[in-house]
Amino acid sequence: MDLLEDVIPRMYGVMHRVATVSCDYVKYGWSSPDGRTVGRSAFWETIEEVNRELTRVVEDFDRAVNVEALRRTKETGKRSFSHSLDRSFSTVRVEQQLLLSRLKYVKTGYDRDLCCMEGTRKSLLGQIITWVTNELEQTDGRKTYWIYGIPGIGKTSLAHSICSRLYDREQLAGAFFCQRDDQELRKPGNILLTLIHTFAILFPPFRRIVAEYLRNNPDAMVKSMRSTLLLELIRKLSRRPKKTLVFVIDALDECGSTQSRRPILRALTTTAEHTPWLKVIITSRPEVDIRQFFDGPTQLSHLRYDLATDKETTSDLRIFAEYRFNRVASSRCLQSPWPEPSLLDGVISRAAGLFAFIETLAFALEHGYGPTKLLEATSQDSSSPGMTSLYRLYSRIVRARRVQRNAEFRRMIGVLITALHRPLCEETIAELAGVRPDVVKMWVDDLGSMLYRDEGASGRIRFRHLSISDFFVSDDCQADYQVNLREANMQLGIACLDKMVEQLRFNICGLEDSRLANADVKDLGSRIKENISDALQYSSLYWSNHLCFTPNISEGRVWDKLRKFFEGPYALFWVEVLSITGMLKIGVPNLRELTSKLVNVSTAPACCDGGFKATLTLSRVRIRQFWKEFRMFVISWTSSTLPSL
Repeated sequence: MDLLEDVIPRMYGVMHRVATVSCDYVKYGWSSPDGRTVGRSAFWETIEEVNRELTRVVEDFDRAVNVEALRRTKETGKRSFSHSLDRSFSTVRVEQQLLLSRLKYVKTGYDRDLCCMEGTRKSLLGQIITWVTNELEQTDGRKTYWIYGIPGIGKTSLAHSICSRLYDREQLAGAFFCQRDDQELRKPGNILLTLIHTFAILFPPFRRIVAEYLRNNPDAMVKSMRSTLLLELIRKLSRRPKKTLVFVIDALDECGSTQSRRPILRALTTTAEHTPWLKVIITSRPEVDIRQFFDGPTQLSHLRYDLATDKETTSDLRIFAEYRFNRVASSRCLQSPWPEPSLLDGVISRAAGLFAFIETLAFALEHGYGPTKLLEATSQDSSSPGMTSLYRLYSRIVRARRVQRNAEFRRMIGVLITALHRPLCEETIAELAGVRPDVVKMWVDDLGSMLYRDEGASGRIRFRHLSISDFFVSDDCQADYQVNLREANMQLGIACLDKMVEQLRFNICGLEDSRLANADVKDLGSRIKENISDALQYSSLYWSNHLCFTPNISEGRVWDKLRKFFEGPYALFWVEVLSITGMLKIGVPNLRELTSKLVNVSTAPACCDGGFKATLTLSRVRIRQFWKEFRMFVISWTSSTLPSL
């Protein structure tokens, strides 16, 4: 009964608070009982807090009932002693899993198929495993290993290989592979939560400590959890693991911002420093903020390795190139041996230590290019350090495909680069870029060495390597294909508004009764799929994010679209889509950001004419008015109920 005894008083407390807030609002409006003006933002924050607390209590109550039912079954059922013992252990397990479910971890981990090729990175991998087992005296007790290098040098493959070897040795405590184009894998807060969850599953004594923490802190929210929580929980362990364990974090530079990464770095390195049996391995680009952290006062407590200094890189590249080009020769029915040694030497020299160069070139050869001709042209390029050689290869591939309609191509690439929230399918890219679907399909096929259809994400389109998206926004990219991030975000934001105006309509899913909760509409999923296109779903969720990316207050197109959207019924239909899809909660921060970055600006630029200033003023008034009405709507409805529009 412990869990129910904990939850029931909380339920009464939340119900009392809901009643109090509701009565105060009905009686006093935006003022407090003593007559002082409370402020709408403060009142709204109170509503959000109460709603979150109520949701947590309901979830915990449901789970507590399930645990209690299992206990009663064990106590009343006629079972043998051994069976009862098994059920007792099951009860503990269920209870701990119940409490651990409060940790919003992310499913991520290593993949043996993505490891370094057999026979490569042997010396470095051996050095890392030796450091883990602490057999080298020169480690001097240093507990963090930072492995860094430029894009394409093989950091992620190395991280997968490290995880694979540690797992085989039962020394992998957890791993997190950051990814810029994944909404969950790019959030810094998810790193520690996922590592805590993974280690709790792995090590039962730690699982009990985490479960106890969550039971004693029922109101703990993911965002409010301290960065020191990992160390605090580990310090409560009464016994340590039998072996040294390792956390592996890959591509940290793809996670968060320069401001949000530092607390994660500090938490990880501090935890390792104060835990005798724990070590941490981090891979990343040598970004300024990460380098500054490891160059700081605690630099003597860290080991670092620049992959550009790996003496085996050239020989490893040769092994990898021979393997990949043999596959090309086999698929293209080329006479063996291919290519000839001098040509192979030239290509390896131009690769400048980048495995991504060889991989991209091999994909290009497999996707219809004249193999020998392309290799000869590539080997004749002048040798260049850093990313120059890789960017030249990308330029050569794009030019070789003779891409026409440069403006349309830029829009398509711009959508791919700026749609960081989730990858998009070809049809959605076509709709938002204003390009025919068959043209998008043709370009994806033609640029198969740079783009691919991710079968794990329903065939949505991704860049094969992050350096490809970097190339298209760099000065090394030909002007005909270069993407301006600010312009691309604005264009995508406008396209989202156009898509909503075009497709939003009253009762979009054709529901017979709008008073039903989402959970009570049996075929809601199929109705959403049939009536709300992927392009409309994306537009409804992220239109404001794109408009607020370095916003241009003097851009008349934006204000014309906003005025049309908020003058008509489309904003109300947008709220309905958010509610139907269970995403009503994001409407508040979206409008808040729009208001702070676009609406709440002092004056229009002096260069603007009177007509634009009138449009700007009217649009601001419309948005503020809708912002007020939307907040009141959310107060009256929960995200589980469909709006009665």
